[in-house]
Amino acid sequence: MMRNTRCLGNSTCADCDNVDPEWACIDHGTCICIQCSGVHRSLGVTISKVRSLLLDFWSEELIQSMEAKGNSIFNKIYEANLQSDQRITSQSPREDREKFIKRKYIDKEFCRVKEDGLETAVK
Repeated sequence: MMRNTRCLGNSTCADCDNVDPEWACIDHGTCICIQCSGVHRSLGVTISKVRSLLLDFWSEELIQSMEAKGNSIFNKIYEANLQSDQRITSQSPREDREKFIKRKYIDKEFCRVKEDGLETAVK
């Protein structure tokens, strides 16, 4: 089992703020809820690699990688230009989740951008 609460902000979903997420995007270092995990899985592993916090095996290296990132650090970059009315909630329907998650992870619409390109502190 992953120690997801050690990362700042990981007590809620990185995308919709649903409490006690039980899934993770291991390439982003974030914890997500089951509803958002379904959308992430549909994006494919080139965009988002999803694992269960409770059911999957976690190597010490992967745990350390997750602990070094976390929802708060990731969202400071990937939601830097997000307006509060653009964010989904735990009550958002799947269609809204799909649109938001694609805008966030594929289009990188809300990202903080440096002069020389996309912020790279997360990946």
